[in-house]
Amino acid sequence: MKNEVLVQLRGDRSQGEMAKEIGIPKSTYAMIENGHRFPRRELQMKLSRHFNRTVDEIFFTQIDRAS
Repeated sequence: MKNEVLVQLRGDRSQGEMAKEIGIPKSTYAMIENGHRFPRRELQMKLSRHFNRTVDEIFFTQIDRAS
């Protein structure tokens, strides 16, 4: 399932731009955002720090689409 939280946090930036900011390959970022890969703890923490959100907020929270 697509990680809608990461999509929202990315905003207008491309997946490539986000990957470069974080320091990971674009393909890795795209697979995580598109739900094809779940990152290891180290990368979860890196994303958490980058977006100033908790790991739970990024990976274990569903966005209510009805809002």
